[in-house]
Amino acid sequence: MASRRNSALKLYVSGRRAKDLHGLTDLAGNMLDALDTAVIRARVGLSRRAEPAAKRNVRAVYGINAGSLTGRFRIDQGVRGKGAKSSELISIWASTRGLPLLEFKGAWRGRKATGATAQIVRGQSKTYDSAFIATIQGRRAIRVRSYNSGTGRRHGRGPLRMLRGPSPFEMLSGIDYEPSRKVRDATLSELTAFYLAELKRQFRLKRTSA
Repeated sequence: MASRRNSALKLYVSGRRAKDLHGLTDLAGNMLDALDTAVIRARVGLSRRAEPAAKRNVRAVYGINAGSLTGRFRIDQGVRGKGAKSSELISIWASTRGLPLLEFKGAWRGRKATGATAQIVRGQSKTYDSAFIATIQGRRAIRVRSYNSGTGRRHGRGPLRMLRGPSPFEMLSGIDYEPSRKVRDATLSELTAFYLAELKRQFRLKRTSA
């Protein structure tokens, strides 16, 4: 046991003196409080940034118009797991309904054209044989006539089918498609870097103001 007389420096870790003399408990408490505040603020910032980042990265890879993505994403917050193993998370919900092909820079040059064109992947135009642009019930879209199962050819007149491109979920989730993986990886990288930088910034601000 160390002699009290030989104690040149005292660090109180608990009790009244620890608080009065800025002991380790008080110091640790302030740091933990600053960290808790920083985590909350950084999480709020991340929630605000997540949807714009997802949209921006989707448009960087896919030939989709900005307005076509309005209302297609939503930020959800929750907890995964229970007790000590639980983890808070922020997730980007995305619509699973395919977007009209026309919204991917769709175009049609008229009846003499082979078909309508669209750019699902930015810069990669594709022609859709026998497809054309038509307005039905006030909705303009790239459409194609259905096949006749008996002849194996499209109906000359009759049912029309609207052509669709990938859904917001398919463009962001990275499932089984290289362009989608690029969007997913870019979004995760951007948001991770933002969160770490914001967490450090908020921690410094809290410690400075304490």
